[in-house]
Amino acid sequence: MAATSVLTRAVWNDLLTRINNLAKNPPAGCTALAALPLVTAPHRWSVADITAARSKLSAICSTNVFNAPTGIWKQAIIDELNTAIAKGWCKCQQACCVPNKTGTVPMPGGYNVTIPYSQILTQYLYGNVSYSDMVAAMGSDLVTALAACIAAGGTTGQIIQYTQRHLHWTNCAYQDQWVGGGIRSYNGNDTYSYTCSNTDTTVVGSGWVPELAPNYASGTTTGSTNYYDQPIGTGYYYDYAAGRYYETFWLGAFDMDAYVYDLSVTKVCP
Repeated sequence: MAATSVLTRAVWNDLLTRINNLAKNPPAGCTALAALPLVTAPHRWSVADITAARSKLSAICSTNVFNAPTGIWKQAIIDELNTAIAKGWCKCQQACCVPNKTGTVPMPGGYNVTIPYSQILTQYLYGNVSYSDMVAAMGSDLVTALAACIAAGGTTGQIIQYTQRHLHWTNCAYQDQWVGGGIRSYNGNDTYSYTCSNTDTTVVGSGWVPELAPNYASGTTTGSTNYYDQPIGTGYYYDYAAGRYYETFWLGAFDMDAYVYDLSVTKVCP
């Protein structure tokens, strides 16, 4: 038969204090719980005391199971409480925020940069940093946790905000011709272009990044050139290196369209 245990008020309050210390100090991802009141004299222990302690420990870790009968104080009851206290918190989710740390990743062009984790994430989403390099810089546990947070949606997933914009502008095509005949090459090309209209910007979508995947690379399309029937001369110039005059002709124009994403990490851990 299990021994009956007679607890002093000090011993019971010590148990409650250990439970309360656990309740108010959860790991990242769990929320602190209200403390159990300590007992004062005179006090007679009851089933309600045991139930309250068990309930608090079940809230701290849902896998805590208590089987000892509560009709009479037994050592088995105390043993179960001590086992649950020793187990601590469980099933806590890592906080859904990006740690305020830096890491080093290779970038296009063959050079390494040391940047905040938030920038590593956005550069991965843009497709400039590989998944393996992101994991190497930030750690697989963190990347996995952030992927789960983002995929959760709702307020949990609101970590990285995106805005998609449509940009439109016009480029004008030009050609230089030597006075006396022949085409003057410009940077190795017979024709060249400059932007000749203001860029129009329209927001076409915004929201929260729904998954940790490189889906936010910008894309640009170039329309066909609308050539003028008669090129328009825009002026005569002198090439000092060649020692000759040339005239610049405006040949026509073509449209440019770009779809770009703006990404912003909105939750950075303190």
